[in-house]
Amino acid sequence: MRVSTRLGLVLSLFFILLPLTACKKKDAREPESTVQTEAEKTRPYMTIQDVKVRSGPGTRHKIIAEIKANTKVNVAGKEGGWLRVVSRQGRPPGYIDERFAKPMATEGPEQARSYSGTYKTTADASVREGPGIHYKALARIQEDTLVTVVGADGEWLKVESRRGNPPGYIERRYAQRVSD
Repeated sequence: MRVSTRLGLVLSLFFILLPLTACKKKDAREPESTVQTEAEKTRPYMTIQDVKVRSGPGTRHKIIAEIKANTKVNVAGKEGGWLRVVSRQGRPPGYIDERFAKPMATEGPEQARSYSGTYKTTADASVREGPGIHYKALARIQEDTLVTVVGADGEWLKVESRRGNPPGYIERRYAQRVSD
């Protein structure tokens, strides 16, 4: 009885781990430079009202989350009238009805350059992970602090970190350009 229990356990682990290792392998013929993550192949959208995220494309699928209105989402594809959204925080992908989101204009190199330069904060401002108040606050910048802006996204300025951290975002209304 002990041998069959151990064998059953080993076989169970094998069938659980086999799909996980198969997912990690990429085609050996594909060059490394063409492999992209889902987050890299997305297009930004903005929700226009509160929307339910479902596990599949359709109302028959389970609701797995809810996204508030005016939230930026990353769309990796479309199936019928449903947008496949992916999380940059590693959560599983889901689907939202395309009627509740609209594409955002993507920032091109020309737009990024038009906002780039040195700015001074006009009030205390929170630096956030992304362009919106729903993103996590990373730090607080005091009024009259000089910041280096490297781009913009809507009403948010993308600022460089002086400590080598990834860039963050501050609201445009709390900064004034001082040079180019």
